[in-house]
Amino acid sequence: MNHCIRFMACLILLCAGFVGRCLGNPFQDPGIPDGETITYATMVDDAPMTVVETVRIKEYDGLPCYEITSLSPSLDRILTLDKQTMRIKAIHTVRKFPRATLDSQLLVKNEDPLPGNEEIVLADFAALTYIFRGFLFSQLESVKIGFYGEGRQRSFGFSASNKQKETITVNQQPVECYKIEFGLDGFWGTFLPKMNVWYSSEPPHYLVRYQGLSGPPGSPKRDMQMQSYAVKLSAVPATAPDPTTVP
Repeated sequence: MNHCIRFMACLILLCAGFVGRCLGNPFQDPGIPDGETITYATMVDDAPMTVVETVRIKEYDGLPCYEITSLSPSLDRILTLDKQTMRIKAIHTVRKFPRATLDSQLLVKNEDPLPGNEEIVLADFAALTYIFRGFLFSQLESVKIGFYGEGRQRSFGFSASNKQKETITVNQQPVECYKIEFGLDGFWGTFLPKMNVWYSSEPPHYLVRYQGLSGPPGSPKRDMQMQSYAVKLSAVPATAPDPTTVP
């Protein structure tokens, strides 16, 4: 009898810990395979370009992380996300302009745990669509989004809403998707354009299509759709910025 009581007590503690972790974060590991490679056809202000994104699973600060490399003619970026929580660890960005190349790196340190699953705080807008691959699609309808540097009384609320599933056609093949709508809350949200993102309904919830701005409000419009998906365990292209190098 005593053994049974101890077993049940341990089981309750384990379950409580698991539920607590889930309630404290609206994201989970989407199970992205090592070597995932996706090619996107992209239009930015009617200018076409190709974007290639590769994912490798690596260790960062002793924890397994996703290292996502995005390469395009105008921008190269490496995002390092915690594999279990999808929180930002580091972002290295190289922006390519006709008269200059801008190289910057962001490192997130000593970040507090999220207080619950109703709101998240991000260090960089650029990571938004990548993080939402791990969204609890089947459990949550919405989540509020904040950014470091904002005051407690934000002038405009920003949030993501989980819409109905839709089917996107890729290379004449239907892909069932979750649709996430990003936008401002309240009065101004009815006037300003929304960002719409479609993720495959099946794990690893890869991004299938994106329609919206290429960055924060005021940025150029961007329309991006997946062209190919593969898992390749080849090396990341040498043209990508080195995430361990601080400019």
